[in-house]
Amino acid sequence: MTAIQEPTIKTTPFDDLIADFNKIRSLYTVGEPLEAFKLIIDQQVMISLILEAHSKIRELFPTERLGLEVKTDPEIANWRSLWIAIYTKLEVDEAFAKLNILDDSWWLEAKIAAPKNDLHISLEWEPNEI
Repeated sequence: MTAIQEPTIKTTPFDDLIADFNKIRSLYTVGEPLEAFKLIIDQQVMISLILEAHSKIRELFPTERLGLEVKTDPEIANWRSLWIAIYTKLEVDEAFAKLNILDDSWWLEAKIAAPKNDLHISLEWEPNEI
């Protein structure tokens, strides 16, 4: 009796890129997904940083909403970058202290290890309901 073997399905690098982007979309609220995807295509080194950032951020900001946003500079033609936004309700001092810990424990070194990318991390504040 011989076993029937399933043919191995080979994926293309673009299929892998789409799969990675779908994983990113499951972890972050992605504003302007098409524009974000274009930036990721141009700077694929960002994929691993974005995915790794999620777990690193969760260590310090376990319940905050996380967004991935494309930002532009109106003074610089065609300048676009990706920003991971940490939406928090923490007090300003506490939020910045945690962001400094993230910078010192991981982000600054990770950013240096992958220098050709336009990925940034910022804090944003959720509105307080009255």
